[in-house]
Amino acid sequence: MNKLSPLLGKWRADAVFADGHENVGTYDVHWALDDTYLEMEVDFHRKNDASQHHGFVIYLTYNPATRHYESTYFYTRWAMRVTESGEFDDVADEFRTTAFIPLEDGKRDEHVRTITELKNPNRIIYDHYSRYSDQAAERMDVRITLTRP
Repeated sequence: MNKLSPLLGKWRADAVFADGHENVGTYDVHWALDDTYLEMEVDFHRKNDASQHHGFVIYLTYNPATRHYESTYFYTRWAMRVTESGEFDDVADEFRTTAFIPLEDGKRDEHVRTITELKNPNRIIYDHYSRYSDQAAERMDVRITLTRP
């Protein structure tokens, strides 16, 4: 878990989506459950409309039995939870995850992968890619840039 400790703290978050809309918000990342998990409390709203709010909480840990990082997402106003599995690339200084989300939109399965670049302790880049079961190729959905306030 020490490899992910650069995530600890409070962050300003700027999200740019594939369709061009932008969200702004915050990440509050701290230890939970006797330092077993990183808990990330995330709050976003549309860049020019704070009434368009959403958020989620992530619990992230390393599972020695699977030798992978595991994270679970819980969302505001959405009962679905998503679980990812990940690895840390020491050479690239990147945290990479994958997930399979059955019937994500109620009709189609979704394959997701993420790359979190941790090279700069004051600027973290998170890229989220996905592909629905009826799509031939994945696309980049969102880039979130975290900066220290």
